[in-house]
Amino acid sequence: MQRLRFVRAAFEAGIGLDALARLCRALDAADGDGASAQLAVLRQLVERRREALASLEMQLAAMPTEPAQHAESLP
Repeated sequence: MQRLRFVRAAFEAGIGLDALARLCRALDAADGDGASAQLAVLRQLVERRREALASLEMQLAAMPTEPAQHAESLP
């Protein structure tokens, strides 16, 4: 059940099923090196997602809250 929760959370966070399947196969095969490699890949994906979300958050913070008078005023 714990793995299912992890897979669901990872998928909802934008990690593809292909990457998750590779990790699960490595874990099921008790392939420590393979699992470590797949975890490193997932950590990189999470870091890129964090960076993208941080950039999006900055863009949202910069958006005007008043109605725009002209379309050119939007970032």
